[in-house]
Amino acid sequence: MKQLIPDNLEPGMVLADTVFAANGRVLLAEGTKLTRDLIERLKEMQILTVFINDENTISVDPDDVLINRVHSEALQVLGHFLPADIFGERLGSVKDRYDSLTGILDEVVKDEKVANLYLDLRTIDDDTLDHSINVCVLSLIMGDVFKLNREKLLQLGKAAMVHDIGKKAVPQDIIAKREDRTPEEAKIFEDHTKHGYQILRESEFDVGIARVALYHHERWDGSGYINKVAGENIDLFSRIVAVADVYDDVTRGISYKQKYLPHEAMEFLYGAGNIYFDARVVKAFTGSIFAYPLGSIVKLSTGEIGIVINVQKTMAPRPIVKVFYDKANNRLDYPRQVDLSEQKTLFITKIL
Repeated sequence: MKQLIPDNLEPGMVLADTVFAANGRVLLAEGTKLTRDLIERLKEMQILTVFINDENTISVDPDDVLINRVHSEALQVLGHFLPADIFGERLGSVKDRYDSLTGILDEVVKDEKVANLYLDLRTIDDDTLDHSINVCVLSLIMGDVFKLNREKLLQLGKAAMVHDIGKKAVPQDIIAKREDRTPEEAKIFEDHTKHGYQILRESEFDVGIARVALYHHERWDGSGYINKVAGENIDLFSRIVAVADVYDDVTRGISYKQKYLPHEAMEFLYGAGNIYFDARVVKAFTGSIFAYPLGSIVKLSTGEIGIVINVQKTMAPRPIVKVFYDKANNRLDYPRQVDLSEQKTLFITKIL
């Protein structure tokens, strides 16, 4: 596998890896033979690098491959939660936020000390690196709401990306068990926060970054672990990462028996504001995260199928859906719009 910038591509080269657009959609599939038009398209889409099968290019270091993968996935996640419309154009001020946070993500992902830990995160289990990427992006979106300056956003992003590094010190069987751990196993697992702090400090990370590894399971009411810190005594970075961490956990079904849909996870966060989480952080999250990006194909609680066509910022978990198929999967002659913010008894039950 070789890596080239679009300016160095030539017609006839074959892609060795899928190329994604910023909104997470597949732009070009692995195995595509490049033409001059496709190369120009890659340049227009501002794709940084692509992997190709070509014996005349310089081999890529494996670490660079992993960094590139993390960078690509981070941009996909950002494109998901700060969505494009169904034609691929970004919406108003969302584009400015996307462009700004893209620059922050570039620096976070390519930071040498952070990148040195990617392989550790990848080998903890199948989910930890992907989870870390998601938590990083979600945390940066919230940090932007709090008007953090660039330096603090960089710190927050790095802290979020490595918040679970302490799991490398936890036995694999305990991590894999996830639920129903014995009290002794639970204590060993909870100690990943302490191990994370130690690992990051030994790796010469700033104390503010290491503290997030230690505090991201603390809760606003003092019921978290392992230090039972509460309220404002939990630093803002840790409060932000805690919300992102739980949202990604419950929507992907990582650490909980039940897997939540995005709107269910947001409703849980709403209810837990000023109990488990800082209500201001929850508000920053639910007011800025688009749980159902425009163009998402969804199934409603009625069994009908439609496409998300609009999202109100104040009601992001309950978008406007244009219904195209009835519950018997028959295409409607006259599609209709359903505003879930007004029809409270209707819900999205599945993303298709």
